[in-house]
Amino acid sequence: MSHYKEHAARALGRIYDKSNTYAEDNAGRNRGIAVGTAASILELGLERMNKEKEVEDRSHPEAPRQPQGSDSDPPSHFVDKFLDRLLHHAIPDDHDKHVLEHRLKDPSRKKKPGLSIRLISSNFKRLASRMGTFFEVQYGIIHIITWRKPSKTLTALVFYTATCLWPHLVLAYPMLFLLFGVIIPGYLHRHPMRTPEIIKVKKRGQSFLSFFDGKFESSIVEDLLNEHTETEIRPPSSSSETSSVLSDLDIIQDAKIDRDDATNKTGAVKSQMALLINMRDLQNLTTDLLKGFDAAEKFCYETAGFKDERLSTFIFYGVIGATYAILFLGQFIPWRLIFIQSGWAGLILCHPASKKFLVQIQERNKAYPAQEKKKQVKQEGEVKKFERQDIIVDESPEIRYVEIFELQMKDVLDTHWSFYQYSNNIFDTKNITRLAHKIPKGVDQLAKVHPVKDWKFDLGFANKWQIDKDPKKWLKFRSLENPKVFEVRDDAEEGWIYDVITLFDEDNAVEFRRRRLFRECYRYARPVKAPKKI
Repeated sequence: MSHYKEHAARALGRIYDKSNTYAEDNAGRNRGIAVGTAASILELGLERMNKEKEVEDRSHPEAPRQPQGSDSDPPSHFVDKFLDRLLHHAIPDDHDKHVLEHRLKDPSRKKKPGLSIRLISSNFKRLASRMGTFFEVQYGIIHIITWRKPSKTLTALVFYTATCLWPHLVLAYPMLFLLFGVIIPGYLHRHPMRTPEIIKVKKRGQSFLSFFDGKFESSIVEDLLNEHTETEIRPPSSSSETSSVLSDLDIIQDAKIDRDDATNKTGAVKSQMALLINMRDLQNLTTDLLKGFDAAEKFCYETAGFKDERLSTFIFYGVIGATYAILFLGQFIPWRLIFIQSGWAGLILCHPASKKFLVQIQERNKAYPAQEKKKQVKQEGEVKKFERQDIIVDESPEIRYVEIFELQMKDVLDTHWSFYQYSNNIFDTKNITRLAHKIPKGVDQLAKVHPVKDWKFDLGFANKWQIDKDPKKWLKFRSLENPKVFEVRDDAEEGWIYDVITLFDEDNAVEFRRRRLFRECYRYARPVKAPKKI
């Protein structure tokens, strides 16, 4: 069997040599590109066969030649290998080939993941689900420029004027957004304010800003955008004058087809290879972009979203102090000098010549004795602990009451009451569920009654349900004082509220009584706001 494999390998080697020679002689032509592609696939197959047999016979005349200019460490991914072979076999030696070769063999690019349709489709799906804010900002800017919202446009002009007068406001605007757009909404989400309901009133009069509303006119920016769109979708003219010119040009172009055919085919291969390389780079770019989105979401919804309330409070006070210093003391700070020195220092640190000094400093820090390192860790821990302890979060929990009704029933002609169930339905004679002869939603034990989501019972008291011993007050408070539906008898201290049953009421052959049980539940804060996911 191995004898036939050797003959097959030799035959494939001969075919590879001939196809490789033909592709090099006809580089850039249609047949040369096709044969070069086949030679690249043959080379990959022969390389795989040699790896499986673990035979390295480079001196054999029929063995495939190593592509010129390839490194000792070729790309490991199949697409990279195929592009490397195709670059050697099908594309002539010119500047574009060297550019593609440089991108394909970039050491930093080899460290990134290979082209994966599954990964790129997943990244595009995740990216598309998170681009809503970007498009909102994009259309918001267009609306400001086109005066779609005059109030926004005037506000933007005021901010722009203030920034030109006081450049330090460039640092204050992000902090104000962090305060009023992230931290304070996160706190209000965790601890909502109790605001009274406001009766809505119709809008009266006419706003002064309506003077700027161009309802019957469009912005010049919109005209330019529409004109650009119309020129893109406008069909070509079909006049006789144009057709005559085109017919003359066809005669001239026929003479150039043979001469430009090879160049066009080479350009098509280059563009397709560049597309594959760009797809991989775009895939890795989207991965990094999604990591940035994840880090931003973690900061907005966790670090600044009061998941750790002490840390978020510390950040809140720090941003407040920095904003105060920038707003009121910013005019006394030499911002131009600071920005110039910071830019120079940052670029100098990024210079390759300074890398060795940074590495030496890093290695010197690692060379400290273990004891000093432990002491340093302890000191850092003490500082962090002190920073956390000077902020006391002692907000009292929000307390509400959960109510449930204990229902008991008996036959109209009977005197013994039997337990029915615990329900949040008062189950009176006018109740729809009762009129339909259905059982209300409920449980048979108080232990099965749970508070509303995000709320908790006091775990120290397993059965802390209290009986409402003043049912008349509760009926009055709920506006349920109807003598034809409810009545409170002499045993009001036990909290029972009875049905009013007439002797001729055939639909209510069973009488019910109920009493209200209530219990405190508390909530320190709502769960942290989570990002929306599709």
